[in-house]
Amino acid sequence: MTKTQNKVIWGALIATLLGQIAPQSFAVDYRIGHCLFGCPQGADTDNHLILRPIYALSFNTSFKTPEWAAYRVTADSIGIASSLSREPLADDFVEETLQPADFEASDGVGLLASQLVPLVNFAGTPYWNDVNFMSNIVPRSRSLSRGAWYGLEWAVRNLVNKETEVFVLTGPIFNDPQNTPQLRTDVPHRVPDAFFKIVVTESGQASAFLLAQNVPVHRHHCELRIDIAEIEELTGLRFFPEAQYLDFTSLDSSLGCVET
Repeated sequence: MTKTQNKVIWGALIATLLGQIAPQSFAVDYRIGHCLFGCPQGADTDNHLILRPIYALSFNTSFKTPEWAAYRVTADSIGIASSLSREPLADDFVEETLQPADFEASDGVGLLASQLVPLVNFAGTPYWNDVNFMSNIVPRSRSLSRGAWYGLEWAVRNLVNKETEVFVLTGPIFNDPQNTPQLRTDVPHRVPDAFFKIVVTESGQASAFLLAQNVPVHRHHCELRIDIAEIEELTGLRFFPEAQYLDFTSLDSSLGCVET
Protein backbone atom coordinates (compact mmCIF):
# COMPACT_ATOMS: atom_id res chain seq x y z
CA MET A 1 0.00 0.00 0.00
CA THR A 2 1.41 3.41 -0.97
CA LYS A 3 1.84 6.40 1.34
CA THR A 4 -0.88 8.20 -0.58
CA GLN A 5 -3.31 5.32 -0.05
CA ASN A 6 -2.44 5.23 3.64
CA LYS A 7 -3.10 8.97 3.95
CA VAL A 8 -6.49 8.69 2.20
CA ILE A 9 -7.57 5.79 4.41
CA TRP A 10 -6.35 7.59 7.53
CA GLY A 11 -8.24 10.73 6.51
CA ALA A 12 -11.40 8.77 5.81
CA LEU A 13 -11.19 7.12 9.22
CA ILE A 14 -10.83 10.49 10.93
CA ALA A 15 -13.77 11.87 8.97
CA THR A 16 -15.88 8.91 10.13
CA LEU A 17 -14.86 9.44 13.73
CA LEU A 18 -15.67 13.13 13.57
CA GLY A 19 -19.11 12.31 12.26
CA GLN A 20 -19.78 10.15 15.30
CA ILE A 21 -18.11 12.11 18.08
CA ALA A 22 -18.85 15.70 19.12
CA PRO A 23 -15.80 17.94 18.49
CA GLN A 24 -15.36 19.08 22.06
CA SER A 25 -15.66 15.60 23.57
CA PHE A 26 -13.15 14.37 20.98
CA ALA A 27 -10.64 16.95 22.21
CA VAL A 28 -11.18 15.83 25.81
CA ASP A 29 -11.40 12.05 25.41
CA TYR A 30 -8.71 11.49 22.80
CA ARG A 31 -5.10 12.61 22.91
CA ILE A 32 -4.22 14.70 19.85
CA GLY A 33 -0.47 14.85 19.42
CA HIS A 34 -0.48 18.33 17.87
CA CYS A 35 -1.90 19.79 21.12
CA LEU A 36 0.64 19.89 23.94
CA PHE A 37 -1.16 19.61 27.31
CA GLY A 38 -4.52 19.15 25.55
CA CYS A 39 -6.38 20.95 22.77
CA PRO A 40 -8.15 24.26 23.51
CA GLN A 41 -11.63 24.00 24.98
CA GLY A 42 -14.55 26.38 24.54
CA ALA A 43 -14.79 26.67 20.76
CA ASP A 44 -18.21 26.70 19.10
CA THR A 45 -19.73 23.23 19.39
CA ASP A 46 -20.80 23.38 15.73
CA ASN A 47 -17.18 23.71 14.59
CA HIS A 48 -15.46 21.08 12.47
CA LEU A 49 -12.44 19.54 14.18
CA ILE A 50 -9.98 18.79 11.37
CA LEU A 51 -7.01 16.50 11.99
CA ARG A 52 -4.17 16.26 9.52
CA PRO A 53 -0.70 14.72 9.85
CA ILE A 54 0.92 18.12 10.55
CA TYR A 55 -1.79 20.08 12.40
CA ALA A 56 -5.19 20.12 14.06
CA LEU A 57 -7.70 22.96 13.78
CA SER A 58 -11.24 23.83 14.83
CA PHE A 59 -13.05 25.45 11.89
CA ASN A 60 -15.94 27.88 12.41
CA THR A 61 -18.26 27.71 9.38
CA SER A 62 -20.08 30.94 10.31
CA PHE A 63 -16.94 33.09 10.38
CA LYS A 64 -15.23 30.95 7.71
CA THR A 65 -12.04 30.78 9.73
CA PRO A 66 -10.43 28.43 12.26
CA GLU A 67 -11.02 29.34 15.90
CA TRP A 68 -7.70 27.72 16.70
CA ALA A 69 -4.96 25.67 15.09
CA ALA A 70 -2.31 23.58 16.84
CA TYR A 71 0.92 22.19 15.46
CA ARG A 72 4.36 20.89 16.42
CA VAL A 73 7.47 22.22 14.72
CA THR A 74 10.68 20.19 14.66
CA ALA A 75 14.07 20.67 13.07
CA ASP A 76 13.20 17.94 10.58
CA SER A 77 9.81 19.41 9.65
CA ILE A 78 11.24 22.79 8.60
CA GLY A 79 12.33 23.05 4.98
CA ILE A 80 12.88 25.30 1.98
CA ALA A 81 9.51 26.32 0.55
CA SER A 82 10.54 28.56 -2.35
CA SER A 83 9.75 25.93 -4.98
CA LEU A 84 6.63 24.51 -3.32
CA SER A 85 3.11 25.25 -4.54
CA ARG A 86 0.88 27.67 -2.69
CA GLU A 87 -2.11 26.83 -4.86
CA PRO A 88 -5.24 26.74 -2.65
CA LEU A 89 -7.00 23.39 -2.27
CA ALA A 90 -10.67 22.66 -1.68
CA ASP A 91 -10.99 21.05 1.73
CA ASP A 92 -11.85 17.37 1.73
CA PHE A 93 -13.44 17.48 5.20
CA VAL A 94 -15.47 20.72 5.19
CA GLU A 95 -17.17 22.51 2.30
CA GLU A 96 -18.21 25.75 4.07
CA THR A 97 -14.91 27.59 3.60
CA LEU A 98 -14.07 30.74 1.73
CA GLN A 99 -13.01 30.13 -1.86
CA PRO A 100 -10.11 31.63 -3.84
CA ALA A 101 -12.60 33.86 -5.69
CA ASP A 102 -13.56 35.48 -2.37
CA PHE A 103 -10.00 36.82 -2.08
CA GLU A 104 -9.74 38.21 -5.62
CA ALA A 105 -10.28 41.82 -4.50
CA SER A 106 -8.65 41.42 -1.08
CA ASP A 107 -5.57 43.43 -1.99
CA GLY A 108 -7.82 46.47 -2.39
CA VAL A 109 -8.57 46.38 1.35
CA GLY A 110 -5.00 45.52 2.35
CA LEU A 111 -5.63 41.82 3.02
CA LEU A 112 -3.79 38.76 1.78
CA ALA A 113 -4.95 35.14 1.59
CA SER A 114 -2.56 33.67 4.16
CA GLN A 115 -1.83 30.33 5.77
CA LEU A 116 -2.59 30.15 9.48
CA VAL A 117 -0.34 27.08 9.79
CA PRO A 118 2.73 28.17 7.79
CA LEU A 119 4.24 26.29 4.86
CA VAL A 120 7.92 26.73 5.75
CA ASN A 121 7.48 24.95 9.08
CA PHE A 122 6.45 21.78 7.24
CA ALA A 123 8.29 22.08 3.94
CA GLY A 124 10.55 19.25 5.09
CA THR A 125 7.66 16.79 5.38
CA PRO A 126 5.69 14.88 2.73
CA TYR A 127 2.52 16.58 4.02
CA TRP A 128 3.50 20.19 3.29
CA ASN A 129 0.62 20.64 0.82
CA ASP A 130 -1.90 20.23 3.66
CA VAL A 131 -1.32 23.88 4.59
CA ASN A 132 -2.96 24.89 1.29
CA PHE A 133 -6.42 23.62 2.23
CA MET A 134 -8.88 26.52 2.31
CA SER A 135 -9.78 25.72 5.93
CA ASN A 136 -6.23 26.86 6.80
CA ILE A 137 -6.43 30.10 4.77
CA VAL A 138 -7.24 33.35 6.58
CA PRO A 139 -7.41 37.03 5.53
CA ARG A 140 -4.34 38.70 7.04
CA SER A 141 -3.16 42.26 6.54
CA ARG A 142 -0.16 42.96 4.37
CA SER A 143 1.59 44.96 7.10
CA LEU A 144 1.19 42.21 9.70
CA SER A 145 2.25 39.45 7.31
CA ARG A 146 5.43 41.28 6.35
CA GLY A 147 6.21 42.59 9.82
CA ALA A 148 5.54 41.09 13.24
CA TRP A 149 4.02 37.84 11.93
CA TYR A 150 7.05 37.17 9.75
CA GLY A 151 9.44 38.09 12.55
CA LEU A 152 7.76 35.79 15.06
CA GLU A 153 7.75 32.90 12.59
CA TRP A 154 11.46 33.39 12.03
CA ALA A 155 12.05 33.43 15.80
CA VAL A 156 10.08 30.19 16.25
CA ARG A 157 12.14 28.39 13.62
CA ASN A 158 15.35 29.73 15.13
CA LEU A 159 14.22 28.42 18.53
CA VAL A 160 13.51 24.97 17.07
CA ASN A 161 17.15 24.72 16.02
CA LYS A 162 18.03 24.96 19.73
CA GLU A 163 15.09 23.19 21.39
CA THR A 164 14.53 20.38 18.82
CA GLU A 165 10.77 20.99 18.91
CA VAL A 166 8.16 23.55 19.95
CA PHE A 167 4.38 23.54 19.95
CA VAL A 168 2.27 26.42 18.65
CA LEU A 169 -1.35 27.44 19.19
CA THR A 170 -2.72 30.18 16.98
CA GLY A 171 -6.06 31.61 15.94
CA PRO A 172 -8.17 34.73 15.42
CA ILE A 173 -9.45 37.39 17.79
CA PHE A 174 -12.67 39.23 16.95
CA ASN A 175 -13.47 42.66 18.37
CA ASP A 176 -16.98 43.85 19.10
CA PRO A 177 -17.72 45.97 17.18
CA GLN A 178 -15.48 44.84 14.33
CA ASN A 179 -12.97 47.41 13.10
CA THR A 180 -11.22 45.56 10.27
CA PRO A 181 -12.23 45.81 6.59
CA GLN A 182 -14.06 42.74 5.31
CA LEU A 183 -13.44 40.89 2.07
CA ARG A 184 -15.29 42.13 -1.00
CA THR A 185 -17.51 39.09 -1.35
CA ASP A 186 -21.17 38.27 -0.81
CA VAL A 187 -20.25 35.15 1.16
CA PRO A 188 -20.97 35.68 4.89
CA HIS A 189 -17.69 35.73 6.79
CA ARG A 190 -15.73 37.59 9.45
CA VAL A 191 -12.21 38.91 9.03
CA PRO A 192 -10.23 38.62 12.29
CA ASP A 193 -9.28 41.87 13.97
CA ALA A 194 -6.15 40.23 15.37
CA PHE A 195 -4.46 36.87 15.80
CA PHE A 196 -2.98 35.20 18.85
CA LYS A 197 0.03 32.94 18.87
CA ILE A 198 1.23 30.90 21.84
CA VAL A 199 4.60 29.17 21.65
CA VAL A 200 5.25 26.47 24.25
CA THR A 201 7.79 23.75 25.01
CA GLU A 202 7.29 20.40 26.68
CA SER A 203 9.56 21.55 29.50
CA GLY A 204 6.94 24.12 30.52
CA GLN A 205 8.13 27.35 28.91
CA ALA A 206 5.70 29.57 27.03
CA SER A 207 5.26 33.00 25.47
CA ALA A 208 2.15 34.53 23.95
CA PHE A 209 1.56 37.29 21.41
CA LEU A 210 -1.40 39.35 20.20
CA LEU A 211 -0.88 40.37 16.58
CA ALA A 212 -3.38 43.01 15.48
CA GLN A 213 -4.26 43.37 11.81
CA ASN A 214 -3.56 47.11 11.89
CA VAL A 215 -0.11 46.83 13.46
CA PRO A 216 2.49 48.85 11.50
CA VAL A 217 4.98 46.81 9.52
CA HIS A 218 7.90 48.10 11.60
CA ARG A 219 6.53 46.86 14.95
CA HIS A 220 8.60 44.04 16.44
CA HIS A 221 6.82 40.92 17.64
CA CYS A 222 8.39 41.38 21.07
CA GLU A 223 6.34 44.57 21.49
CA LEU A 224 3.16 42.52 21.10
CA ARG A 225 3.52 40.10 24.00
CA ILE A 226 0.47 39.30 26.12
CA ASP A 227 -0.49 36.98 28.97
CA ILE A 228 -2.12 33.68 28.06
CA ALA A 229 -4.95 34.49 30.47
CA GLU A 230 -5.73 37.66 28.49
CA ILE A 231 -6.03 35.65 25.27
CA GLU A 232 -8.39 33.25 27.03
CA GLU A 233 -10.55 36.21 28.06
CA LEU A 234 -10.56 37.66 24.53
CA THR A 235 -11.38 34.37 22.79
CA GLY A 236 -13.41 32.42 25.33
CA LEU A 237 -11.01 29.51 24.87
CA ARG A 238 -9.31 27.58 27.62
CA PHE A 239 -5.77 26.56 26.78
CA PHE A 240 -3.72 23.63 28.08
CA PRO A 241 -6.55 21.89 29.99
CA GLU A 242 -4.25 19.01 30.95
CA ALA A 243 -1.75 21.37 32.60
CA GLN A 244 -4.02 23.56 34.68
CA TYR A 245 -1.60 23.54 37.61
CA LEU A 246 1.53 24.05 35.53
CA ASP A 247 3.20 27.41 36.10
CA PHE A 248 4.83 28.23 32.77
CA THR A 249 8.19 29.96 32.78
CA SER A 250 8.97 32.56 30.14
CA LEU A 251 10.19 31.67 26.66
CA ASP A 252 10.67 35.35 25.76
CA SER A 253 14.46 35.45 25.58
CA SER A 254 14.54 32.36 23.36
CA LEU A 255 12.26 34.20 20.92
CA GLY A 256 14.54 37.21 20.75
CA CYS A 257 12.75 39.27 23.41
CA VAL A 258 14.03 40.89 26.59
CA GLU A 259 12.16 39.35 29.51
CA THR A 260 9.99 41.79 31.48
